[in-house]
Amino acid sequence: MVDAVTAQEMQQYDHYTIEEIGVPSLVLMERAAISVTEVLGAGKFDLTNVLVMAGLGNNGGDGIAIARLLAQKGVKVDLLVLGDENRATVNTKQQLTIARNYGLPIIHRVKDFRNYTVIVDALFGIGLSKPVPVKLGEIIKRVNAANIPVVSVDVPSGLDATTGAILGSAIRATATVTFAYAKTGLLQGEGTKRAGSIYIKDIGIYSPEEIADFKVGIEEN
Repeated sequence: MVDAVTAQEMQQYDHYTIEEIGVPSLVLMERAAISVTEVLGAGKFDLTNVLVMAGLGNNGGDGIAIARLLAQKGVKVDLLVLGDENRATVNTKQQLTIARNYGLPIIHRVKDFRNYTVIVDALFGIGLSKPVPVKLGEIIKRVNAANIPVVSVDVPSGLDATTGAILGSAIRATATVTFAYAKTGLLQGEGTKRAGSIYIKDIGIYSPEEIADFKVGIEEN
């Protein structure tokens, strides 16, 4: 069993699951969103007024799906999408379309983050490797200053998923829901201070070695 992986290793496993095993990327995104909503709904967080912050990458797509799933459960949720939607990944554009088809409104600015009871952070995922852009860095600082519980999706935005270094600015999370395996950056450096409680969720992404072991287990049975 793998204890923790780097961002590069996780990206390789993700690609292998999609391209070699054949699990569609949107299926993985839905599973990721379901796992986060399960953590949110387990009783530790006040869901009276939820904000989901979504970026343009696939981490943002997870966030958009989370907002939709919460809304479908009757939770009052605002979906804040930051950036030019035309620059979003294919999957994130699809999640935006689905959200709009369900009637979920999308906002592009928040005056006061303190109005919310919990914030879901889906701005940046494990692929971030350069400093957070200044405008988004200011939003991260405002979120931290609001002192509201934050649940980060996969890694706190602005944290290097491999080293645990802060890339300009980083979310200070109450909890981090990470997928498949813990990321090394959550367990060292600033990650130990920024990740909060870590939940590792199985969404169907495995290393090739684990899949090989699974195949052997089936053959032996």
